[in-house]
Amino acid sequence: MSRVKVECPDQFLFSMERVVGISDVNYARHLDNVAMVQILHEARLQFLAQLGFTEANVYGLGIVVTDMAVDFRSESFANDRLIIDVGVGEFNRYGLDFVMQVTNSALESVVCNAKIGVVFFDFDKHQIAAIPDAFRALLDNQQSDQSQVA
Repeated sequence: MSRVKVECPDQFLFSMERVVGISDVNYARHLDNVAMVQILHEARLQFLAQLGFTEANVYGLGIVVTDMAVDFRSESFANDRLIIDVGVGEFNRYGLDFVMQVTNSALESVVCNAKIGVVFFDFDKHQIAAIPDAFRALLDNQQSDQSQVA
């Protein structure tokens, strides 16, 4: 069976820290995959919040998750400090991918690479909507600003 491979973008637009809690650990005493999904979800929401949006309101439209892939690279344990970097990629007419890299800060090792595919959704009309031009422009500007810093 082939493995999922997630390619990270050249640059990330947002970063947050998260300590692995006891409740995030499974019977094997390492970070549970369900807890990782919740951590990735939180990073996506924090990134949107930093831009001034919520999952329910990006220029009047909502965001719906369509797919997700997590490429685990190493274990993580209780009390590890994780750095979650968030970038964007794979734009299409209706959405984009949020691409993330989770790193164990103490070991400087990648715990996982992940991507969350989303589409924009008009909840009033109950239908998929085109990505707002203003949102695409905002992300393009963020990427441009990051390129100039690097």
